[in-house]
Amino acid sequence: MKIIRKIHPHLFDLKSASIFYRDRRNALLIRKSHLFDARWYLSQNTDVDMAGIDPALHYARHGAYEGRNPSPFFDSLGYIAANPDVGAAHLNPLVHYIKWGRNERRPTGSPPVAQFVPPFIPAAELDGTPDFRPDSELAGSFEQFTSSYPSPRKKTGRIVVFASYSADSVIHPYVLYYLKSLRTISDTIIFVADNSFSDSEVAKLDRLVDAYICERHGEYDFGSYKRGIAYANQHGLLSSTDELLLCNDSCYGPLYNFDKLFKEMSERKCDFWGLTDNTEFSYHLQSYFVVFKRIVFSSENFLKFFSAVKKEKSVSEVILNYEIVMTSYFQDLGFTSCCYTDSGGDAVEEARRSSPNLTVFPNLLLDVGCPLLKVKAFKKTAANYDGVSAFLHKIHSINPELYSYIIEHSHPSKFFEADGVQFSIVTPFYNRKNSIFRSIDSVLSQRHAVYELILVDDGSTDGAYDAIIERYSHEISGGRIKLLRSNKRTGVSSARNAGLAKASNPWIAYLDSDNCLKPNFLSTFASSIVEHPNHRLFYSCFENESDGAVRGRRPFNRPALLKANYIDLGAFVHSRDMFRSLGGFDTTMRRLVDWDLIIRYTEKIPAVFIPCPLMIYNDAATDRSRISVGESLDDARVYLREKHGMPITITTLIPAYNHETYISQALDSAIKQVGDFIHEIIVCDDGSSDGTRSIVKGYVNRYRHLVRDISNDENLGISGTFRKCIDNATGDFIAILEGDDYWSSPEKLQKQSRFLIDNPDCSMVFSMIDVVNAQNDTRRLLNRQKELTRSKLTGSDFLNDPSMNLIANFSSCLFKSGLMKSLPDRLFEGRFNEIALAFQLEKSGTIGFIPQTLSVYRQHPQGVWTGSDKRRQLESAIQVRHMVKDVAAPAYHDRIQRVIDQKSAELAELDIRNPSEL
Repeated sequence: MKIIRKIHPHLFDLKSASIFYRDRRNALLIRKSHLFDARWYLSQNTDVDMAGIDPALHYARHGAYEGRNPSPFFDSLGYIAANPDVGAAHLNPLVHYIKWGRNERRPTGSPPVAQFVPPFIPAAELDGTPDFRPDSELAGSFEQFTSSYPSPRKKTGRIVVFASYSADSVIHPYVLYYLKSLRTISDTIIFVADNSFSDSEVAKLDRLVDAYICERHGEYDFGSYKRGIAYANQHGLLSSTDELLLCNDSCYGPLYNFDKLFKEMSERKCDFWGLTDNTEFSYHLQSYFVVFKRIVFSSENFLKFFSAVKKEKSVSEVILNYEIVMTSYFQDLGFTSCCYTDSGGDAVEEARRSSPNLTVFPNLLLDVGCPLLKVKAFKKTAANYDGVSAFLHKIHSINPELYSYIIEHSHPSKFFEADGVQFSIVTPFYNRKNSIFRSIDSVLSQRHAVYELILVDDGSTDGAYDAIIERYSHEISGGRIKLLRSNKRTGVSSARNAGLAKASNPWIAYLDSDNCLKPNFLSTFASSIVEHPNHRLFYSCFENESDGAVRGRRPFNRPALLKANYIDLGAFVHSRDMFRSLGGFDTTMRRLVDWDLIIRYTEKIPAVFIPCPLMIYNDAATDRSRISVGESLDDARVYLREKHGMPITITTLIPAYNHETYISQALDSAIKQVGDFIHEIIVCDDGSSDGTRSIVKGYVNRYRHLVRDISNDENLGISGTFRKCIDNATGDFIAILEGDDYWSSPEKLQKQSRFLIDNPDCSMVFSMIDVVNAQNDTRRLLNRQKELTRSKLTGSDFLNDPSMNLIANFSSCLFKSGLMKSLPDRLFEGRFNEIALAFQLEKSGTIGFIPQTLSVYRQHPQGVWTGSDKRRQLESAIQVRHMVKDVAAPAYHDRIQRVIDQKSAELAELDIRNPSEL
């Protein structure tokens, strides 16, 4: 049935306007406009549809003058009412808006939104628009014109705001593919770009989106979301829908149909949801695909949040200020959220231990049914922990059409070269029959196929060599595994060098016989190698086996590397040319050989960091079969610094408690230390009730490069404070300067560190002290120190002294850092003291002595020892010597017990003489 619409009085009559609506150029302008929806026009005007008339031409000639609307987003009558001059001039309202109105920022009949003005079309382009074909030629052309577009949509109750940014101002096929899929699950798509496009590019959106806003605003995706939401709200679209989807073009997809996703999520009880979440900084849904239900977007706070989006300096700040905040903002308002990938089970949880961002595991996302994949996963190795090349092959098998769009957009063909990158993996071992199979199997399970595994038996006696031959005979005969053997144990450096000499491939990797490679180890390194063709050194972070913690997540920094090694050899790959030009491992070293090699190789060439844990590190401290276990870490560190001309580092620990009167002198004496070392001073005030903390803060402000404050807000006690200080120390050596003592020589640290360097068999060194009585200002030397004649002492020397305490004071000592950081808990169960510490360290090396007075021990009534009466001193002495017996070498136990018995007898006698003290 033909529908006759009444002409609105604000519109001019048909006869007087005939000269305008017969201009066929208007029809072309209307057809190209984002404000004209042909299918919607036909669905609303069945008489036009039944007559088979081109809808754009009908609107140009008749529809506008009958008060018909070209789409839900333009009100013909409203435009005339808002712009009386247009009606007075008898102009087609939409044509006027296209040609002049939008560039003049004319109101469209609803409250104007200035920032949503579509891109400017110069008058020259409008004037050059060709005429339509004669009416006779239009017959039947509309069907051909629309045949390639999606079929009419079913009602879904869903609106999509699609954010886009194109650096080259091109709407790429992958975006059109994405939009076409979104049409199947939405009623309306609002396309908002953070840049403008040419008319030919905008034409690509015809019949794919319902409205578009294309202008440069610089507010990233959240700025586009803001504009799209405002547009939907001001045109009444939010009041007639159930769900609002915010998504953007940072993804490829969908690989699978969206229907399954939305069906599954409709069954979950939540108010808004996303595809993936992220726990970096704080938990949040990732904003590239988030769905809000009516209960959320109909609230005033929803519009308030998005309307507050403003221009930020970088995309990082957008993430921090909007994406991360968004989830908690709506949760705090009482709305519930959920995440699609939460249903991924153990695989997802394992991935989370490696990275807080699940999008770097595209293979995992595919396996759990996620239909979208991040674009950057096909452009950068760091954004794809599964390896770009291997993953592209998988995409091709699932969705060839999408695969072609990915290739067109990302140009990832270079990553196919990664398939041909050749590796030689060197694995030395010694008596690892019970565990090496797991390491070997982790290599044989690599997704990357071009490699050889070189196993070097460093003189094993447990039958590991024969067991490997029996189990891997096929791989050995085929050349996949090369098995070398030494008749005697030569050490880890020689073993690795033997493997390097046999390596035939251009890239070298290492695997310790108690560690494992993740399946994507080689494929990810191969991708990074082709991504950075001018680099020869690469490394990744790694995962601790015991707790799943990721270590070594640090971009390359040469000064930081010289200070401490954060690159594990098992996650390090280099070109074989580096070995040929700079040599292999230092055979004079038994520990830190990997650090030495990495220092030498990176001297002139930086390493490329891959922020992906690709190796699993066995951090079991009790495994005595390691090649390196048993060697002195401290001695190796000092040797390494001497070899490379690097200054040693010394950390001075200053524990303090109510030392307001003395702390300045202690700090000044530490700051004045001179020598060829790097000095770090750590102060820990243990919750003092006087002005100690304030003084410490003043020194920190003046000497920020030197003094660090780790003070306690509450009192932890002596042992707790010492343990905290030791844990925070970073130096090769550790000195202790108690807050009420001071060093009398500015060369104290230089002399003691030189002693330990020249005498690597010593575990610590101490010097003579001046004992100052703070009450009467007298000074004296300790007779027991004056009588010492040897520079290296043992526990027997300490037991020959009635007090067992030749050191007398922590402030006179310097310790090897590695030994201090591995002290047993027993030393901290009572009062942390120098006697028990000396007997503990004596098990690792003799105790050095310098017969010079380098420090001052101040005795005052507030001191822990001096301030105690005789009875408490005896009780403390007995407790300390019980601790000494627990940590000392067994050979000293009987003599220590005799000292305990003697002190106990003295205490009993004191109690008899002074019963009132009981």
